[in-house]
Amino acid sequence: MRFGVPDWLRYEIRHKLEQLHEGFERLHVKNAINDHPKAAAIIALLVVVLLWTGVAHIVRKPPGRHRRESKKAWFYDLNTGRLFVGSGKEIGPVKAPSGPLPNGEPAGYRAHVCSFLRDPNESERFVAFLEKPDPNSSPAALTWDPGNLEEWAKGRLIKRVGGDEWVSPTSPRGRQIIQELTHPNVYGQIPINQVPR
Repeated sequence: MRFGVPDWLRYEIRHKLEQLHEGFERLHVKNAINDHPKAAAIIALLVVVLLWTGVAHIVRKPPGRHRRESKKAWFYDLNTGRLFVGSGKEIGPVKAPSGPLPNGEPAGYRAHVCSFLRDPNESERFVAFLEKPDPNSSPAALTWDPGNLEEWAKGRLIKRVGGDEWVSPTSPRGRQIIQELTHPNVYGQIPINQVPR
């Protein structure tokens, strides 16, 4: 059985196209172009420039397209195992509510907190990993664009909450920690990054 366009629809389409053609002729565009060729050329050039700008904007990645860091950030207190909120400008380690570690260093480390829900309560959040600056690199190397792993990883070390070793995010172990955040749970949910309010 062949599928064909019904006659009534074909006639309706033809009628609309004829109306469009008649309306275009009533505008006398052809005469206006013939009477003012320079104006027509300038308008055509402006249209081409606008189209080119639009396509270029869509195709290329703008240089300032970094995710802006929140004004607040989660930190993890190594002494108590609890989260607390600190300034988003702080890199860590920072002073924790419980005080310093036994060795005298600050106990607050920046925490990447996730949840499988959009608006979780405290028990529905979990710490994906902790972060600290790499002591062997310059703080100026730090960037806030987690969309570009290579750039974001410069100058940072990460580890799991229970882990002992700090590793580079681009190392095999670091990549494994980060890639686990893209895997869905048993219900098919993917972790959502949570930022403090």
